[in-house]
Amino acid sequence: MAANSAASGRQSSPQTSRGDYWVGVDLGKKHDYSVVAVVRKDGDIFRLVGLKVFPLGTDYTGEAGVVGFVRVLTQKLQIVHRILIDQTGVGESVVEEARKSLPNAEGIVLSAPVKQDIMNYLKIMMQQKRLLIPYQLELANELNIERFQLTKAGQVQFSHPDGTHDDRVWGIALAVFATRTRPVPGFKPITRSF
Repeated sequence: MAANSAASGRQSSPQTSRGDYWVGVDLGKKHDYSVVAVVRKDGDIFRLVGLKVFPLGTDYTGEAGVVGFVRVLTQKLQIVHRILIDQTGVGESVVEEARKSLPNAEGIVLSAPVKQDIMNYLKIMMQQKRLLIPYQLELANELNIERFQLTKAGQVQFSHPDGTHDDRVWGIALAVFATRTRPVPGFKPITRSF
């Protein structure tokens, strides 16, 4: 995940292919950047080990696109447990294309309640010091300017000031959310005592 244009800023790349990884993909095209974030589990903590910001206008699919990049990345890393892809604005077509070569890819629609769950989980991981993020100026700026407000409907709405971006934040938030253990479908704990 080498650095590219000045708009993307300094970027980081995974140092090794050993370990357990999770990937978050925030898609943008004309006004927002597409971002791929990679976290690795190190003991009881997760570490941001990769952050790729694509130039505006980058295609989603194809070898030179975001999905092609993730495909090559997962081959290099070998053990990628889950890839969460923002499918809010682009629908299911990008996720369907990704699933053809990335069976562990999942789409997630970023509705207000889902965004709140994702950001709450990110906040908990940071408060518990279970997420380590290397200092990057652009990322620090995005984290510091992210706003939230309670709507009349009682939901939390996230935003950022005009002329700024929060794509890195959402890429990382998706990668961290991908690490969350999911309940086993249909599992019901026994509540009777003998």
